[in-house]
Amino acid sequence: MTTPTITNDTQLATAVRQAGDLLQAISDYAGRDSRIKASVRFPRGFIRPAGEQRARLSFVNDAALRANIAYTLLLSDTVYWLLIRTDLAGTAEQMLIKLFLFIGGTMTESITKEYLKSRCGKGYKERTEHLVRAGVISSGLKQDLDWLWDQRNNMHLFLLNTAEYTNDYNRAAHVRCVKAFRDLVDALNQRGRLN
Repeated sequence: MTTPTITNDTQLATAVRQAGDLLQAISDYAGRDSRIKASVRFPRGFIRPAGEQRARLSFVNDAALRANIAYTLLLSDTVYWLLIRTDLAGTAEQMLIKLFLFIGGTMTESITKEYLKSRCGKGYKERTEHLVRAGVISSGLKQDLDWLWDQRNNMHLFLLNTAEYTNDYNRAAHVRCVKAFRDLVDALNQRGRLN
């Protein structure tokens, strides 16, 4: 069977409907039973290769950390695909965005910790403050990175005082997370490795 080619929005809408119908039929038949072979082919080319991700992180001295961040970015791409290529909504969508924020906060924590090793090993927000004082990042980026850290810390469910169903995990939060991570990577790439 040849893969159909989509050349316009009408064909796209038809393909989306057909793919959704087929996925629903597969799910209706297989349910949650992992023993039934019902894995669909994930679209090739959407998840960026780990080597490409490692190349973005040349300022990270530790090769193992650089690799682990690259692998985490593969997870990030997978979550991103689910956000933009499915119709998940409500709590499920919010929890995916929460996961994305957790991933972003975890990566920025590791990046700042390793980048400032033996210079400023204190807490996350002390490191972002150090980066501002050193002229590596702007105070606006520090605010976004600190916000991301606060969101990441919502992983500690026992510390939350209220139910998490919240509008804080929305598409704007996703965009802010992506921008903060990219801006940090760009700033550190521009500055280069610290010796």
